[in-house]
Amino acid sequence: MSIRISIIALDQCLASAIAGSIDLLHAANQIGSSLTHDNSPIFDWKISSISGEPVCTSNGSMQQVDTRCSYLRKSDVIYVPGIALIDEARLVNMLTLNQSVIRWLSGQATRGSLIASSCTGAFILAEAGLLDGKTATTAWPVTDLFAARYPGVGLRSDQILVDSGNIITSGSANSYQDLMLAIIQHFTTEKIARLTARYMLVDQGRCSQSAYRLRTSHVSTDPLVRAVHKIIHASLDRSLPITHIAEQLNVSERTLIRKFKQNTGFGPNTYIQNLRIDHAKHLLETTSLSHEDVAQEVGYSDTSSFRRLFKRKTGMTLGDYRKRFGNNCVT
Repeated sequence: MSIRISIIALDQCLASAIAGSIDLLHAANQIGSSLTHDNSPIFDWKISSISGEPVCTSNGSMQQVDTRCSYLRKSDVIYVPGIALIDEARLVNMLTLNQSVIRWLSGQATRGSLIASSCTGAFILAEAGLLDGKTATTAWPVTDLFAARYPGVGLRSDQILVDSGNIITSGSANSYQDLMLAIIQHFTTEKIARLTARYMLVDQGRCSQSAYRLRTSHVSTDPLVRAVHKIIHASLDRSLPITHIAEQLNVSERTLIRKFKQNTGFGPNTYIQNLRIDHAKHLLETTSLSHEDVAQEVGYSDTSSFRRLFKRKTGMTLGDYRKRFGNNCVT
């Protein structure tokens, strides 16, 4: 009997997270058939929505569905693709609009299905209470919102894939590929999953989304914090002790750190490090500067120290990052 996968289509979901997932499952069926000489599909899937009506995806295309959620028979896997919203207010509003789906999903917890999500789909799982006391990941642009909204969930924001037994969550956007490969391997073999990845030209075994993360500047209404931001952004290429910033703004170092942390969630030193890492990523992607020059450009005279920091923050060496993301692949 085929493994039954129920894909839950939501308004504003990523169209690729549905179509691409089906393509991977179809490829696994083809590969499995060629290896076993059995034409019976390994995976069977149905797309459903709470109303049974088509939904409008984030790119404006209409996603047709096979049935409504309440008509689904027992599923081996229930998959919730991400909603393509990173604006926090709009995402929270979308959660409010999807309460019917959330209530339905909450009722599936005791039915023995493997429940999976990609990208912001983890918010739907968390709203349904399915992640309480578990670990999870989600889209990196909204990890702060997720952590604040669901303090009972152990957020692993840098990980692409988190397997909590009967629940698997994956990171941003195209991490649905990693998720589907994990599901394929879970129900078949490592060989079928590996061959599916090769056939579909998907990098298998990615662990971290840190290298993809961009630390966007927090916009604060606090005049002191805005002044700190301005000084930091103008001084990334040189040493920047917090004491010097405090002196320029005529406040105590303790006051500066306390106010900055209240407004951004982390201290100024962490903010400086994140900005320097982001600028280094940009230089590695767009220039041929040596690693030593990149380190100098972001305020580090000790290249070895910066190499260690970059590896800790991104999970990749400077050289590996440039190979992966540098503008040198097109000839």
